[in-house]
Amino acid sequence: MSEDQDVNNNPGEPIQDQDTAPDTSADSAGSNLLEASNLASTVPSIRNFHQRVESATEQDVVIAKRRAIQAIMKDSSLADEQKRMKIQELMSGSRGTPVEAMVASTGISSVLPPTLTLDPIACTHYERKCNIIAPCCGQVFGCRVCHDDMTDAQGHGHGPLDRYAIREVICKECNTRQPASNTCINCNVTFAEYHCGICNLWMAESKKPFHCDECGLCRVGGQNAFRHCYQCCMCIDVRVYNTHNCMKDKYKNNCPICREDMFSSRQSPQDLPCGHAIHAHCFRKLANFDYRCPICKKTVVSQESMADAWVARARDIEMQPMPPDLARVVNIMCNDCEIKSQNRNSHFLGVQCPACNSFNTVVEHVVSSGCDTYVPASAPSS
Repeated sequence: MSEDQDVNNNPGEPIQDQDTAPDTSADSAGSNLLEASNLASTVPSIRNFHQRVESATEQDVVIAKRRAIQAIMKDSSLADEQKRMKIQELMSGSRGTPVEAMVASTGISSVLPPTLTLDPIACTHYERKCNIIAPCCGQVFGCRVCHDDMTDAQGHGHGPLDRYAIREVICKECNTRQPASNTCINCNVTFAEYHCGICNLWMAESKKPFHCDECGLCRVGGQNAFRHCYQCCMCIDVRVYNTHNCMKDKYKNNCPICREDMFSSRQSPQDLPCGHAIHAHCFRKLANFDYRCPICKKTVVSQESMADAWVARARDIEMQPMPPDLARVVNIMCNDCEIKSQNRNSHFLGVQCPACNSFNTVVEHVVSSGCDTYVPASAPSS
């Protein structure tokens, strides 16, 4: 979450610079997983759920487009001009104007210093009428995200742009280079509906951006809709503020899936019932093949919601006993209730915890294997 990030602590809402905010309703995913748990058996149920969560979101489309840009920039067989034209076509079709034609028609070469490169590619991240001059490399970019995407793809390796260090911009209307502000000193055009002089952010008001002094970043979603939590160090949706799972510096960590910093990420985070946080779009992808938190391995849905799924799996195991030569007796630990159990019959579909009935267990020790190892269901097992 950061300057343009959405500070929503509900599913699908972004925070900070990212147009994102923590999704503290972990059972938003839980409601979907519940649908899966009501199917005939656990494995097919999760598979059907996965099919339902595969619909692409706007964030996924943006991510895919950025990756396409990076692939073009890494293509050594293309000349710089070809790369520019391909990316321009990707972003805005064939409406873009080649650099040479733009320079010839506007005389911008007399306005821009020769050390600057005019990039005709439209910024797809923000609605604004100015380009920024990166303080680290002196090049012109649509925004800091454009800089990070392009420089990473080109392998320059000078790291993310420091938004607070931006000092100069170039007006898109008259191509005048000038100190950072929200009004052009030459043609008086307003660069954006919203401007933050601290974060050097220019964007439309449609996403309701606001600056959070405690976060030190701009976020989106409307200031009245969020309240800063000093324990979590994040702006939390007021609708869930009193019930959210509070954990010190929860969002000042990397996403366990993509490893991106969640505090300044432009992607929306989501709270899980166990208290850990993960990018909402990463969680949707994770749900395609796993129903557990990637950090602590606890089930991301309540036991009540998964009860039918566990019953279905127990029924499948009863109907498909292990062959005598493959039978094993094991000691397990349950990831959900953290209770250890001894002398449980192993099965390739899983081993059920006798305390909470969850199949989210791990084998700690194999007691015996082979014939004559089966433990009757009535035998004590703890």
